[in-house]
Amino acid sequence: MRYAAGLLGLTALAAGCATAPALPPVENPAATWQARQTELRPITTWKIQGRMSMRTAEEGWQASLSWVREGDRHRIDIIGPLGRGHLRLTRDNQGAELRDADQHSWHAENPEQLLYQTTGWLLPLDGLNYWVLGLPLPDSAASQELDPQGRLKTLSQSGWDIRFLEYARYGALDLPSKLFIKRQGRGMNGSPANDATLEVRLVIERWALSK
Repeated sequence: MRYAAGLLGLTALAAGCATAPALPPVENPAATWQARQTELRPITTWKIQGRMSMRTAEEGWQASLSWVREGDRHRIDIIGPLGRGHLRLTRDNQGAELRDADQHSWHAENPEQLLYQTTGWLLPLDGLNYWVLGLPLPDSAASQELDPQGRLKTLSQSGWDIRFLEYARYGALDLPSKLFIKRQGRGMNGSPANDATLEVRLVIERWALSK
């Protein structure tokens, strides 16, 4: 899959990451939230660079992250976890592929299941498509709390608890720059699992995005 050419066409709304200055409360957070959703939902093309860490009951690791999305096509590079060196997860309408630094590859239709079956990491990739923008996953029950600026502060959805710890200003947009994501008690497909407790910390250092 070729991502570079498409990225050259991005309207770069942001580069670099600076914590957004403290903003005064808005008069109507609920109305601001509705406007934010209308503005953010069309965004399906981006490049994210940052860092992530994961911790289960038995182990933990840290890694650098690069995530390129162009609509339904994704390329996620995870560099440095557990001595694996470099993992690349790609997804398009043909399915998902995971490739390691030794060029071993695995394939499946669902990228979440592929990552879980090959590494044991249960990451909510479908949810992250929206959570990184500060949005809930559509058509999925959720409970949420807004901050005084009409942005998501906490979200509980699909068995995950998400806290939006910091936002940063990218062009005219406030987007999450630090997220804490936690799940307890269930493994893949809701089955009990001893190692199902999972904490994910995501720091987004750089965005390039377009609607």
